[in-house]
Amino acid sequence: MTQIEIDTRPRLQKIQNMFKIKAIMQTANKAMEEILDGKDLNITQLYRLIYAAATVITEEINGTGEYKLETQRSEIPPWVRRIRESTNDIRKELSALVEIKRDNRKAQNIKRTRLLKKYNIEKEENLNQVIEELKQKDSAKTQRLSRYRKRQNQVLPK
Repeated sequence: MTQIEIDTRPRLQKIQNMFKIKAIMQTANKAMEEILDGKDLNITQLYRLIYAAATVITEEINGTGEYKLETQRSEIPPWVRRIRESTNDIRKELSALVEIKRDNRKAQNIKRTRLLKKYNIEKEENLNQVIEELKQKDSAKTQRLSRYRKRQNQVLPK
């Protein structure tokens, strides 16, 4: 029997809370008690035994012998995703405000009125100021992302 190293073994799927889990867990615990009864195992052997029991329980609940990775982690760090989402939001609002300025009439649609309330825009001067602030925010966040990309290319050249 080949033994899988702890670092290379596949991750098990997280078990959702279901009614049949309780019975399966009790059966597994009884089996573990019978196996461990009177044996003196070191910590590595105990971990392997626990992992084996967990794989059996996972197979029993999922009904498949295949191991699915829990979730593929994205290569993109979460803070980068958040900055990208916020720049997208800023650009949406910026384009809507520029459209309001270009039309030069009162906001008719609900999104426009929400935007005007959000930024407390009453006069066209305020509109120009808010548009300029949003442009600066967008450029600052874009610069932050470009600095990150440059750093990544220096550290991890392709």
